[in-house]
Amino acid sequence: MRPVTAESCYCRLVRALETVAGRLDHPWTVEEVAAETRFSRFHCQRVFRAMTGETIASLIRRLRLERAAWRLRHEPIDVIEVALDAGYNSPEAFSRAFRRGCGMSPSRYRTAWPLPQFAGSEARVRYEPCEGRLEFDLPKGDINMEVRIDTLAAIEIARIRHVGPYNEVGPSFERLFGWAASIGAEVGRVLTLSYDDPDDVRAENLRSDACLETRTDASPPPGITLDTIEAGRYAIYTHRGPYDGIAEAYQLLFWRWLPQSGEDIDDRPHMEIYRNSPVDTPPGDLLTDLCLPLRTTAGSWANRARGSPLGPSGAVNLGS
Repeated sequence: MRPVTAESCYCRLVRALETVAGRLDHPWTVEEVAAETRFSRFHCQRVFRAMTGETIASLIRRLRLERAAWRLRHEPIDVIEVALDAGYNSPEAFSRAFRRGCGMSPSRYRTAWPLPQFAGSEARVRYEPCEGRLEFDLPKGDINMEVRIDTLAAIEIARIRHVGPYNEVGPSFERLFGWAASIGAEVGRVLTLSYDDPDDVRAENLRSDACLETRTDASPPPGITLDTIEAGRYAIYTHRGPYDGIAEAYQLLFWRWLPQSGEDIDDRPHMEIYRNSPVDTPPGDLLTDLCLPLRTTAGSWANRARGSPLGPSGAVNLGS
Protein backbone atom coordinates (compact mmCIF):
# COMPACT_ATOMS: atom_id res chain seq x y z
CA MET A 1 0.00 0.00 0.00
CA ARG A 2 1.19 3.51 -0.74
CA PRO A 3 0.63 5.35 2.58
CA VAL A 4 0.13 8.82 1.06
CA THR A 5 -2.61 7.81 -1.37
CA ALA A 6 -4.34 5.56 1.15
CA GLU A 7 -4.32 8.41 3.63
CA SER A 8 -5.70 10.93 1.16
CA CYS A 9 -8.49 8.61 0.03
CA TYR A 10 -9.71 7.80 3.51
CA CYS A 11 -9.46 11.38 4.73
CA ARG A 12 -12.87 12.34 3.36
CA LEU A 13 -14.64 9.29 4.74
CA VAL A 14 -12.87 9.54 8.09
CA ARG A 15 -13.88 13.15 8.61
CA ALA A 16 -17.46 12.35 7.68
CA LEU A 17 -17.50 9.50 10.21
CA GLU A 18 -16.07 11.81 12.82
CA THR A 19 -18.87 14.30 12.20
CA VAL A 20 -21.54 11.57 12.33
CA ALA A 21 -20.14 10.06 15.54
CA GLY A 22 -20.03 13.50 17.16
CA ARG A 23 -23.70 14.10 16.34
CA LEU A 24 -25.32 10.68 16.74
CA ASP A 25 -28.57 12.26 17.92
CA HIS A 26 -28.99 14.00 14.57
CA PRO A 27 -31.41 12.25 12.14
CA TRP A 28 -28.78 11.77 9.45
CA THR A 29 -29.81 11.33 5.83
CA VAL A 30 -27.71 9.87 3.02
CA GLU A 31 -27.67 13.29 1.35
CA GLU A 32 -26.18 14.90 4.47
CA VAL A 33 -23.49 12.25 4.82
CA ALA A 34 -22.74 12.57 1.10
CA ALA A 35 -22.29 16.31 1.59
CA GLU A 36 -19.79 15.63 4.38
CA THR A 37 -17.79 13.28 2.14
CA ARG A 38 -18.20 15.50 -0.95
CA PHE A 39 -19.36 12.47 -2.95
CA SER A 40 -22.64 12.27 -4.85
CA ARG A 41 -25.37 10.29 -3.09
CA PHE A 42 -24.81 7.33 -5.41
CA HIS A 43 -21.05 7.17 -5.03
CA CYS A 44 -21.21 7.98 -1.31
CA GLN A 45 -23.28 4.89 -0.52
CA ARG A 46 -21.12 2.58 -2.61
CA VAL A 47 -17.81 3.94 -1.30
CA PHE A 48 -19.13 3.98 2.28
CA ARG A 49 -20.31 0.37 2.17
CA ALA A 50 -17.21 -0.88 0.42
CA MET A 51 -14.85 0.81 2.87
CA THR A 52 -16.75 0.19 6.11
CA GLY A 53 -18.60 -3.04 5.29
CA GLU A 54 -21.90 -1.41 6.37
CA THR A 55 -24.46 0.92 4.86
CA ILE A 56 -24.69 4.44 6.23
CA ALA A 57 -27.99 3.68 7.97
CA SER A 58 -26.86 0.38 9.50
CA LEU A 59 -23.63 1.85 10.83
CA ILE A 60 -25.44 4.77 12.48
CA ARG A 61 -27.97 2.39 14.05
CA ARG A 62 -25.18 0.21 15.41
CA LEU A 63 -23.28 3.16 16.90
CA ARG A 64 -26.44 4.45 18.57
CA LEU A 65 -27.15 1.01 20.07
CA GLU A 66 -23.59 0.64 21.33
CA ARG A 67 -23.76 4.07 22.93
CA ALA A 68 -27.11 3.14 24.48
CA ALA A 69 -25.62 -0.11 25.82
CA TRP A 70 -22.77 1.78 27.47
CA ARG A 71 -25.22 4.21 29.08
CA LEU A 72 -27.31 1.35 30.44
CA ARG A 73 -24.26 -0.07 32.18
CA HIS A 74 -22.79 3.16 33.50
CA GLU A 75 -25.59 5.69 34.03
CA PRO A 76 -28.64 5.65 36.34
CA ILE A 77 -31.02 6.26 33.47
CA ASP A 78 -34.42 4.85 32.47
CA VAL A 79 -34.66 2.58 29.45
CA ILE A 80 -37.23 4.88 27.86
CA GLU A 81 -34.81 7.83 28.00
CA VAL A 82 -32.06 5.73 26.47
CA ALA A 83 -34.47 4.57 23.77
CA LEU A 84 -35.46 8.12 22.86
CA ASP A 85 -31.84 9.27 22.78
CA ALA A 86 -31.04 6.36 20.46
CA GLY A 87 -33.70 7.54 18.00
CA TYR A 88 -36.50 5.07 18.83
CA ASN A 89 -40.08 6.16 19.34
CA SER A 90 -40.87 3.58 22.02
CA PRO A 91 -39.11 1.29 24.52
CA GLU A 92 -40.62 -1.69 22.67
CA ALA A 93 -38.99 -0.76 19.35
CA PHE A 94 -35.72 -0.09 21.15
CA SER A 95 -35.87 -3.43 22.95
CA ARG A 96 -36.46 -5.32 19.70
CA ALA A 97 -33.49 -3.64 18.06
CA PHE A 98 -31.37 -4.18 21.16
CA ARG A 99 -32.19 -7.91 21.21
CA ARG A 100 -31.25 -8.21 17.54
CA GLY A 101 -28.00 -6.44 18.29
CA CYS A 102 -26.76 -8.45 21.28
CA GLY A 103 -29.27 -11.22 21.98
CA MET A 104 -30.81 -9.93 25.22
CA SER A 105 -33.11 -7.24 26.57
CA PRO A 106 -31.82 -3.83 27.70
CA SER A 107 -32.79 -4.53 31.32
CA ARG A 108 -30.91 -7.81 31.39
CA TYR A 109 -27.91 -6.21 29.73
CA ARG A 110 -27.48 -3.85 32.69
CA THR A 111 -26.12 -6.68 34.87
CA ALA A 112 -25.08 -9.34 32.35
CA TRP A 113 -21.65 -10.91 32.67
CA PRO A 114 -19.69 -11.50 30.56
CA LEU A 115 -20.91 -8.76 28.28
CA PRO A 116 -22.30 -10.02 24.96
CA GLN A 117 -20.82 -8.66 21.75
CA PHE A 118 -22.96 -6.50 19.51
CA ALA A 119 -23.46 -7.57 15.93
CA GLY A 120 -20.90 -5.64 13.93
CA SER A 121 -18.25 -5.74 16.64
CA GLU A 122 -15.90 -7.31 14.09
CA ALA A 123 -16.64 -4.60 11.54
CA ARG A 124 -14.01 -2.26 10.16
CA VAL A 125 -15.39 0.65 12.19
CA ARG A 126 -15.25 0.10 15.96
CA TYR A 127 -16.78 2.43 18.51
CA GLU A 128 -15.71 3.22 22.06
CA PRO A 129 -18.68 5.14 23.55
CA CYS A 130 -16.96 5.90 26.84
CA GLU A 131 -14.22 7.80 25.01
CA GLY A 132 -16.25 8.97 22.03
CA ARG A 133 -13.65 7.33 19.79
CA LEU A 134 -13.84 5.37 16.56
CA GLU A 135 -11.19 3.13 15.06
CA PHE A 136 -11.27 2.48 11.35
CA ASP A 137 -9.24 -0.36 9.79
CA LEU A 138 -7.48 0.31 6.53
CA PRO A 139 -7.18 -2.40 3.86
CA LYS A 140 -3.88 -4.27 3.91
CA GLY A 141 -2.06 -6.51 1.49
CA ASP A 142 -1.81 -6.65 -2.28
CA ILE A 143 -4.61 -5.37 -4.45
CA ASN A 144 -4.53 -8.37 -6.80
CA MET A 145 -6.58 -6.51 -9.40
CA GLU A 146 -5.36 -5.57 -12.85
CA VAL A 147 -6.86 -2.12 -13.30
CA ARG A 148 -5.96 0.17 -16.16
CA ILE A 149 -6.71 3.88 -16.43
CA ASP A 150 -7.83 5.09 -19.81
CA THR A 151 -9.56 8.06 -21.38
CA LEU A 152 -12.46 6.81 -23.45
CA ALA A 153 -13.62 8.84 -26.44
CA ALA A 154 -17.24 9.94 -26.71
CA ILE A 155 -19.62 7.09 -27.56
CA GLU A 156 -22.74 7.62 -29.68
CA ILE A 157 -25.49 5.36 -28.39
CA ALA A 158 -29.10 4.29 -28.64
CA ARG A 159 -30.50 3.53 -25.21
CA ILE A 160 -33.53 2.40 -23.27
CA ARG A 161 -34.12 3.36 -19.65
CA HIS A 162 -34.72 0.27 -17.50
CA VAL A 163 -36.30 0.59 -14.06
CA GLY A 164 -36.09 -2.55 -11.94
CA PRO A 165 -33.51 -5.16 -10.89
CA TYR A 166 -30.28 -4.76 -12.81
CA ASN A 167 -30.27 -8.42 -13.82
CA GLU A 168 -33.62 -8.01 -15.61
CA VAL A 169 -32.35 -5.55 -18.24
CA GLY A 170 -32.23 -8.27 -20.94
CA PRO A 171 -35.56 -7.43 -22.67
CA SER A 172 -34.38 -3.84 -23.17
CA PHE A 173 -31.33 -5.09 -25.05
CA GLU A 174 -33.51 -7.38 -27.16
CA ARG A 175 -35.64 -4.42 -28.17
CA LEU A 176 -32.56 -2.33 -29.00
CA PHE A 177 -31.06 -5.07 -31.17
CA GLY A 178 -34.39 -5.61 -32.90
CA TRP A 179 -34.75 -1.93 -33.76
CA ALA A 180 -31.13 -1.64 -34.96
CA ALA A 181 -31.60 -4.66 -37.22
CA SER A 182 -34.86 -3.26 -38.64
CA ILE A 183 -33.14 -0.10 -39.88
CA GLY A 184 -29.87 -1.78 -40.86
CA ALA A 185 -27.82 0.18 -38.32
CA GLU A 186 -24.32 -1.01 -37.55
CA VAL A 187 -23.84 -1.88 -33.87
CA GLY A 188 -20.60 -1.52 -31.96
CA ARG A 189 -20.12 -1.97 -28.24
CA VAL A 190 -22.88 -3.18 -25.91
CA LEU A 191 -22.95 -1.47 -22.54
CA THR A 192 -24.96 -0.50 -19.47
CA LEU A 193 -25.01 2.71 -17.46
CA SER A 194 -26.01 2.32 -13.79
CA TYR A 195 -27.47 5.19 -11.76
CA ASP A 196 -28.48 3.73 -8.39
CA ASP A 197 -26.87 1.78 -5.58
CA PRO A 198 -28.62 -1.56 -4.90
CA ASP A 199 -27.86 -1.10 -1.18
CA ASP A 200 -29.62 2.27 -1.15
CA VAL A 201 -32.53 1.84 -3.59
CA ARG A 202 -35.16 -0.89 -3.68
CA ALA A 203 -34.63 -3.36 -6.52
CA GLU A 204 -37.86 -2.38 -8.30
CA ASN A 205 -36.70 1.27 -8.42
CA LEU A 206 -33.12 0.77 -9.69
CA ARG A 207 -32.38 2.82 -12.80
CA SER A 208 -30.06 1.76 -15.60
CA ASP A 209 -29.70 2.35 -19.34
CA ALA A 210 -29.28 -0.50 -21.80
CA CYS A 211 -27.10 0.95 -24.57
CA LEU A 212 -25.86 0.01 -28.03
CA GLU A 213 -23.07 1.93 -29.71
CA THR A 214 -24.51 3.04 -33.03
CA ARG A 215 -24.74 6.02 -35.34
CA THR A 216 -27.91 6.62 -37.31
CA ASP A 217 -30.05 9.41 -38.68
CA ALA A 218 -33.22 7.33 -38.27
CA SER A 219 -35.81 8.50 -35.78
CA PRO A 220 -36.13 5.96 -32.96
CA PRO A 221 -39.52 4.75 -31.71
CA PRO A 222 -40.86 5.85 -28.29
CA GLY A 223 -38.75 4.51 -25.42
CA ILE A 224 -35.50 4.51 -27.41
CA THR A 225 -33.35 7.63 -27.37
CA LEU A 226 -30.19 8.61 -29.24
CA ASP A 227 -27.51 10.23 -27.13
CA THR A 228 -23.77 10.59 -26.59
CA ILE A 229 -21.72 9.46 -23.62
CA GLU A 230 -19.15 12.18 -23.17
CA ALA A 231 -15.46 11.36 -23.24
CA GLY A 232 -13.87 10.82 -19.83
CA ARG A 233 -11.28 9.07 -17.71
CA TYR A 234 -12.09 5.65 -16.29
CA ALA A 235 -10.51 3.01 -14.14
CA ILE A 236 -11.25 -0.19 -16.05
CA TYR A 237 -11.24 -3.68 -14.58
CA THR A 238 -12.10 -6.67 -16.75
CA HIS A 239 -14.32 -9.08 -14.84
CA ARG A 240 -14.21 -12.66 -16.06
CA GLY A 241 -17.14 -14.86 -15.13
CA PRO A 242 -20.92 -14.75 -14.62
CA TYR A 243 -22.66 -11.41 -14.38
CA ASP A 244 -23.79 -12.14 -10.81
CA GLY A 245 -20.17 -11.63 -9.71
CA ILE A 246 -20.06 -8.03 -10.94
CA ALA A 247 -21.38 -6.55 -7.68
CA GLU A 248 -18.58 -8.19 -5.69
CA ALA A 249 -16.01 -6.98 -8.22
CA TYR A 250 -17.25 -3.40 -7.74
CA GLN A 251 -16.89 -3.83 -3.97
CA LEU A 252 -13.26 -4.85 -4.47
CA LEU A 253 -12.64 -1.86 -6.73
CA PHE A 254 -13.94 0.50 -4.07
CA TRP A 255 -12.42 -1.27 -1.07
CA ARG A 256 -9.07 -2.52 -2.38
CA TRP A 257 -8.12 -0.50 -5.45
CA LEU A 258 -9.57 2.99 -5.11
CA PRO A 259 -8.03 3.88 -1.70
CA GLN A 260 -4.55 2.96 -2.91
CA SER A 261 -4.80 4.51 -6.35
CA GLY A 262 -4.55 8.23 -5.59
CA GLU A 263 -7.55 8.73 -7.89
CA ASP A 264 -10.80 10.56 -7.18
CA ILE A 265 -14.13 9.21 -8.38
CA ASP A 266 -16.17 11.48 -10.63
CA ASP A 267 -19.90 12.19 -10.47
CA ARG A 268 -20.81 10.14 -13.55
CA PRO A 269 -22.57 6.78 -13.77
CA HIS A 270 -20.68 3.50 -13.72
CA MET A 271 -20.38 1.89 -17.13
CA GLU A 272 -20.20 -1.81 -17.98
CA ILE A 273 -19.00 -2.83 -21.43
CA TYR A 274 -19.81 -6.41 -22.44
CA ARG A 275 -16.97 -7.82 -24.53
CA ASN A 276 -18.79 -11.02 -25.46
CA SER A 277 -22.32 -12.38 -25.27
CA PRO A 278 -24.04 -14.96 -23.04
CA VAL A 279 -25.80 -16.18 -26.17
CA ASP A 280 -22.66 -17.98 -27.39
CA THR A 281 -20.26 -17.78 -24.42
CA PRO A 282 -20.16 -20.04 -21.32
CA PRO A 283 -20.80 -18.10 -18.07
CA GLY A 284 -17.25 -18.66 -16.85
CA ASP A 285 -15.80 -17.04 -19.99
CA LEU A 286 -17.92 -13.89 -20.04
CA LEU A 287 -15.79 -10.71 -20.10
CA THR A 288 -17.15 -7.42 -18.75
CA ASP A 289 -15.20 -4.18 -18.51
CA LEU A 290 -16.24 -2.41 -15.30
CA CYS A 291 -15.58 1.27 -15.87
CA LEU A 292 -15.31 3.48 -12.78
CA PRO A 293 -15.50 7.20 -13.68
CA LEU A 294 -12.53 9.27 -12.52
CA ARG A 295 -11.96 12.98 -12.22
CA THR A 296 -9.86 14.61 -14.89
CA THR A 297 -6.90 15.28 -12.60
CA ALA A 298 -5.43 12.40 -10.63
CA GLY A 299 -4.32 12.84 -7.04
CA SER A 300 -7.06 15.28 -6.01
CA TRP A 301 -7.51 13.33 -2.76
CA ALA A 302 -3.82 13.73 -2.07
CA ASN A 303 -4.21 17.50 -2.15
CA ARG A 304 -6.71 17.20 0.74
CA ALA A 305 -4.59 14.89 2.84
CA ARG A 306 -3.16 17.49 5.21
CA GLY A 307 -4.16 16.86 8.78
CA SER A 308 -5.48 13.34 8.17
CA PRO A 309 -5.91 11.37 11.42
CA LEU A 310 -4.20 8.27 9.98
CA GLY A 311 -2.23 6.66 12.76
CA PRO A 312 0.94 4.54 12.50
CA SER A 313 -0.92 1.40 13.61
CA GLY A 314 -2.97 1.22 10.41
CA ALA A 315 -6.19 2.25 12.18
CA VAL A 316 -7.80 5.66 12.01
CA ASN A 317 -8.64 7.14 15.40
CA LEU A 318 -11.53 9.60 15.44
CA GLY A 319 -12.41 12.00 18.18
CA SER A 320 -9.47 11.01 20.36
